[in-house]
Amino acid sequence: MDRLDFGGNSVAGGERLDADSGVEPSLSGAFPLSPAQLGIWFAQHMDPQVPISIAQYVDVDGDIDRPVLREASIIASREFGSGFLRIIERDGEPLQYVDYSIPDSDDIGYVDLRAEDDPSAAAAAWMRAEYSRPLYMVNDRLIMSVVLQLADRHWYWYTRVHHIVLDGFGAMTWLKRFAEIYTALLQGADVTPSRATDLHTIYGQEIAYRESSRFVADKEYWVGRVAGLEEGTSLARGSAPRAAINGIVSAALSEEQNTLLDAAVARHDSSPAGLLLAGFAAYLAQWNGVEDVILSLPVTARTTAAMRRSGGVSSNIVPLRLHVGHDTTVSGLLKQVQVEVVGALRHQRYRHEDIRRDTAVGAVRTELFGPSVNIMLIHDRLILGQAVGKVRILSTGNVPDLAVNLYQSEGGVRYRIDFETNPNLYTKDEARMQHSRFLNYFKAFLAARADLPIWDLKILSSDESRRVLVDWNDTKHPLPAATLVSLFEAQVARTPDSPAVTFEGTSLSYAEFARRVHQLARWLKVNGVGPESYVALGMRRS
Repeated sequence: MDRLDFGGNSVAGGERLDADSGVEPSLSGAFPLSPAQLGIWFAQHMDPQVPISIAQYVDVDGDIDRPVLREASIIASREFGSGFLRIIERDGEPLQYVDYSIPDSDDIGYVDLRAEDDPSAAAAAWMRAEYSRPLYMVNDRLIMSVVLQLADRHWYWYTRVHHIVLDGFGAMTWLKRFAEIYTALLQGADVTPSRATDLHTIYGQEIAYRESSRFVADKEYWVGRVAGLEEGTSLARGSAPRAAINGIVSAALSEEQNTLLDAAVARHDSSPAGLLLAGFAAYLAQWNGVEDVILSLPVTARTTAAMRRSGGVSSNIVPLRLHVGHDTTVSGLLKQVQVEVVGALRHQRYRHEDIRRDTAVGAVRTELFGPSVNIMLIHDRLILGQAVGKVRILSTGNVPDLAVNLYQSEGGVRYRIDFETNPNLYTKDEARMQHSRFLNYFKAFLAARADLPIWDLKILSSDESRRVLVDWNDTKHPLPAATLVSLFEAQVARTPDSPAVTFEGTSLSYAEFARRVHQLARWLKVNGVGPESYVALGMRRS
């Protein structure tokens, strides 16, 4: 097998960029990391063994021309700059610059798996091992592209990128541009000019925003939105370190669920994203037994067309705070979601690190604000010349708690909902249980009438309700034809000297206890307690 070391990272013995050359590269074009990149820089240093990477592959049926793919890689990487981005430290300060001298930075790796008994399983294992290995930001290749050949006309085109180089939106934009260039080259057509903004300009725009009045207004908005928040909401108990490989439970919506979703969109004048946000907020509220929930909403923070055509890192996570009261109806919650999302998007450039620093939300136990609901309504088909590929997401980056991901599939007419979990917080069984329960709940939410109070929806399935209300409360057992008094007197006669009760170091035998009982009975009688009288008896349950 023609193997490739896992991404050229140093742990696997791959090439460390200029690590041993002793040559200091030219830094004339170096500039600081953006605020978004700095957050990733510090987060990665907090746990160097867990890489903060995005990984995906394109499942291609057809032919791939590897030399043309490499040429497309060179063009796309130069357009975006991200393929040649290098991170360095100077006097303790991290800097970045585009370094076209990085060895093999434009190479497309190749792994031949055709001889494997199960090529798909071998490819999955290879990719999982590659994207879960530690990456050292100042030494390792931060973008990796490899084609894995499973059969003569079956390929996986795998890409992995560290989050400090590209965010999820930028990675998908880069992938699409890559495919566009490849197709043009393969067909002998002219490559359309790039409209991407260079990385230094993107950095300058971010700094200009942080010095603007808009930055101040955004700060005031978020301080007001999270005021008084002391604790986040989650489906898990406690917190745990992130893991290198997330747990994933995935399910495409059934025909019935897709039909219900389309009908609910029309009935409520909403969107699939709005319905999922409202449905999961309602589920989270009922699971925790609270009326106020907070979600983490990933946003692109790309507020101009030029930014949306470019690479770089600008993505952000903002809080979405919702009130799910016992009088909140389905339509009321959907309207609330719409208002909150509009406000969040209007102020999406203000960094979540700043929100946590500026407000009491920094005391929340969760690393973010709560479970994230990630709306990734991108088509999964990618044209590569005459071949058609399907994009498969392996990892969106490590997850501190839970990410609820909504994907489009089948040309954008069907949907899939994944639960991407931190395996240190959720076991596989717990993740599957929560995923299955939520899909059932979401189905009921979609079918519910507009004026139905949220808390009237049942969070438990009929089987779970029967188990809790019937099975666990099935206390029937045979009883003797006797009274409690007669049973007690019989026990006194059998074991008069055995301990009957013990409390705080004092023990009474059955005989002693019986005497006290009779004394109390006489006292009650003297004080007017007779047949049909009520006497309050205080005792702990046993």
